[in-house]
Amino acid sequence: MQRRTTLRRFSTACSFAFLVVWLPGFVCLTPANIHAWEPKNEAVVAGHAFLELDAPLLTESSGLAFSHVAPQCVWSHNDSGDKARLYAFTTSGKYCGRLVLRGVAAHDWEDMASFDDGGARLLVADVGDNDAQRKSVSLYLFDEPDPRKRTFVNSFQHLVIRYPGGPRNCESVAVDVRRRRILMLGKSPLLATMYEIPLPERPQGDRTAVGPSVIELEAKPIQTLAIPLATGMDFCPLTGDLWISNYLQAYRFPASKRIPLETRLRQIPDIFELPKLKQVEAIAGDGKGRVWVTSEGIPAKMQRLVFTP
Repeated sequence: MQRRTTLRRFSTACSFAFLVVWLPGFVCLTPANIHAWEPKNEAVVAGHAFLELDAPLLTESSGLAFSHVAPQCVWSHNDSGDKARLYAFTTSGKYCGRLVLRGVAAHDWEDMASFDDGGARLLVADVGDNDAQRKSVSLYLFDEPDPRKRTFVNSFQHLVIRYPGGPRNCESVAVDVRRRRILMLGKSPLLATMYEIPLPERPQGDRTAVGPSVIELEAKPIQTLAIPLATGMDFCPLTGDLWISNYLQAYRFPASKRIPLETRLRQIPDIFELPKLKQVEAIAGDGKGRVWVTSEGIPAKMQRLVFTP
């Protein structure tokens, strides 16, 4: 009888451990979804040293996202000037794979995001517009392939985005799966406008041989933030906190079960100094609640942000 009780308790504990619990503004992920990004260098883990991303072609790291397919891998991409491709790296910073979007011209890739939407998904944001001349910008959404291989992606959702009132420069995007929306933060010397667009449903069935699908959308402004020159944005997958970076600081808007994001964006965020890197252009949270940034330069450098939870 004691043995049965113990087994029953163990079974209940295991079942509870694999539950996915959704709360307003917060998501508790299953162990399968937790990003097991764990560099072996203790100084890197502690945030006291940077990790070099060893790929000679990655010269202006402008996006960062942890893989949901191979949790020990992380994705990055160049700013403008490169082809439409992503680079993948191991926890030691070793280059391990590449992804190419076929039929896509990379005008000014500025950010990316990884998320779970009935499967591992990636978003790449071709949204940079320093001279405010682009009539529309582009987001590309697709199922994440294995980052340890070289992959050519033929099927993706191409979101063509226009802003009300004309062109805007943007370098920061984040995906809010629970609210079915994509956030886009403008880059401005003083006040930045946060926009949202709906997150399209993930296409069903085998689409490996299907070409791109085009969806035209207009971005909706939802809030103005006093964050100058924003360069990156991400939701922490463990805590649900929204993180925004510029060249000098990181801003955290803590998740809340009661207060909607639009209200939280009107409040004063927590502010943290960035690691002393050349030029921080991307920020991403891992599955353990840690936050990482990358910097432009050769080689690209990735470092953990040290902050008080």
